[in-house]
Amino acid sequence: MKVILTARVSNLGQIGDIVEVKNGYAKNFLIPNKKAICQTVNNQKLFDSKKAEFEKANENALSLANQVKNKVFGNNIIIIENASDDGRLYGSVSSAVIATKINEFLKEKIVEKTSVFLSKPIKDIGVYSIKIDLHSDVVFNLKLVVSRSESEVDALIKAEEKSKRQSSQDDTDSSKKAIENNSGEDLQDKDIANESSETKKKKRRLPSKKNEE
Repeated sequence: MKVILTARVSNLGQIGDIVEVKNGYAKNFLIPNKKAICQTVNNQKLFDSKKAEFEKANENALSLANQVKNKVFGNNIIIIENASDDGRLYGSVSSAVIATKINEFLKEKIVEKTSVFLSKPIKDIGVYSIKIDLHSDVVFNLKLVVSRSESEVDALIKAEEKSKRQSSQDDTDSSKKAIENNSGEDLQDKDIANESSETKKKKRRLPSKKNEE
């Protein structure tokens, strides 16, 4: 279906753009979140008459999004959940749970669950990087720690940092080995080329049978 964007939407368009999207995306996300209206003759007239209001609302939303980012970015959002000894949660952590926890941190309800992007619900304790989309111009990753207790949080963070360092070291070692292997192959190619050149020179120096006679 065709809609008129009333807010800027990442990878879709600017305010006033008429775009064609899937019905579900329009009805379940764009229209309920006041990011678009159905494209009709009457709605086009409505948009034209309220364009300045939509643009002002977008400016206010951008300003609020930046304020939220400044408050939460760089902080750890901690969620305490019951889990088994092997770290599996008895329940799961969804976008709605994360949004609620962020709002508790902010001490006001600003972040909606639609602003929190998860490929699937979290079902294990650990440290996660969560994408937060507050505005098309304010998208960032937030560190989320899902733990069984407050006392376990530091251990999980340290384990995650150690894992990152090890992964970085492994990448560095792999790069070094690749460079060494390439260098070895280059030297081998040069040796083969030199041997071939020497062989050709020796053949040129050898007298022919006719000359010997």
